Amino acid sequence: MKKIALWIFIFSSIYLNAIDEVSDKKVPDIEEKQLNHGEFSFAPIPASTHSYGAFRIGYVYQDLYSKSIPLKNGQNSYRLSSHNAYFGLERGWVGGPSKLLMLGGYLDAGAGDTYYLSAGGVFALRLFDGWLIPKVSIGYQLQHLGLPEDSGLYNIQSAVGTIGLFVNVAQGFGLSLEARSGLPFGIVRSAQAANYDNPKFNMYAVMVSFTFYDFGI
Repeated sequence: MKKIALWIFIFSSIYLNAIDEVSDKKVPDIEEKQLNHGEFSFAPIPASTHSYGAFRIGYVYQDLYSKSIPLKNGQNSYRLSSHNAYFGLERGWVGGPSKLLMLGGYLDAGAGDTYYLSAGGVFALRLFDGWLIPKVSIGYQLQHLGLPEDSGLYNIQSAVGTIGLFVNVAQGFGLSLEARSGLPFGIVRSAQAANYDNPKFNMYAVMVSFTFYDFGI
């Protein structure tokens, strides 16, 4: 009996010591997870890779006009001020000193009073660890054109340039303000353009959007 009691005492001691060691390991882990879970920082997410992506959704105002076009309603000029939803995607490379430089491509679109699709290249700077991101881009834009008293379907095209600034609000989310203009737009189909004496359309646009940058993809 004494031997049995002694063995029970030994195994009980080992068992209790093992439980204490497991408990000691778990408590710091749980406390660390709770601490990390409760942490929140407004600072941008650090660039952990050499690639990035961005998503934008917002509003675009566009002004499209032609000073000389013989319209079917008797007018000799055309102007459309449009209000549209705005969507944009961006993907590219980030690197250089402190991962300051950004090179990529964009694809964006507007839909509402008019419709357009634009794509091109982007150069940007990741300033102050991502708090500010100014950018310039050059691309191509294809756009729908509606003319008064004409049920025909027209498309216009041109090279466009964009300048913009992103301001981080919280962990990669923020606001973007962009302005776009380009070479005079022309009607894509030559036969349709000839019916209106090959008109040229000037355009400028302002985009305001909620933007998310991800530098860890």
